[in-house]
Amino acid sequence: MFSRSSITLIAIVTFIVLAFAFTAAAIDVECPIMADTLIAGHSSENNMNCGARENLRVKGYQGIVVFRFDMSPVQGLAVEGATFGAFCRSISGEATDSAPTDAISTIAYDWIEGTGDYTVSEDSATYLWPGSGIADTWGEDDNEGSNRYGPIDVQDVINGAGGSIVNSNGVMTFEPDSRSEIELDMELAQGLVDGSQYGIVLWRDTVGVNLDLASREWQGGANAATLVVHAEASAVTPGGKLAQRWGALKSMK
Repeated sequence: MFSRSSITLIAIVTFIVLAFAFTAAAIDVECPIMADTLIAGHSSENNMNCGARENLRVKGYQGIVVFRFDMSPVQGLAVEGATFGAFCRSISGEATDSAPTDAISTIAYDWIEGTGDYTVSEDSATYLWPGSGIADTWGEDDNEGSNRYGPIDVQDVINGAGGSIVNSNGVMTFEPDSRSEIELDMELAQGLVDGSQYGIVLWRDTVGVNLDLASREWQGGANAATLVVHAEASAVTPGGKLAQRWGALKSMK
């Protein structure tokens, strides 16, 4: 038979072990996609919105693709990183079998998806502005310095410019009719969670390859981009049930 003190000790040790297990448990949380668009920088397209397009083309400055996710499911969690995924519909140009992105980064400025399909717009995101409901330009500083159509454009808030964050885990390689995934840095994922970053950007430095990705509008979103955040679950909070039980156990005589 266990004595009363032995039972108390066993209970205390059990609660300690459970508390550690819950606190250290890793969880994966999928964050729903909210918006995606193609930001086209060709001279004949730089004032056009593509928020309703089913096909998003990554093609140097002529095709910058951005994705935004609802990060509310992971608010308050300790973020350890994330997995980003996107579906490639087709590849054309110099490489037709497979093609990599040259960089993955955040976008460090808010933007409006819009409902255009190569539609002239001042109300939603284009190469020249994020949408009139937010601002007339992509910030106030010429961070990138290309001055292609003026001192400030979307390139001033992506690929490490303007406070954006470049993923250090490499790039994504795509194949036609296939989904690809890549691990994202903790810093990049945390920026999305805390609201200092406004989405994920896929970029190819050259314009010789057309890398066409599925948008959330294609096939009802069945092949939309995905973001799964890796976090540390915390089932115990200060003053919560476990703390109350611990206090009760300590008071037992």
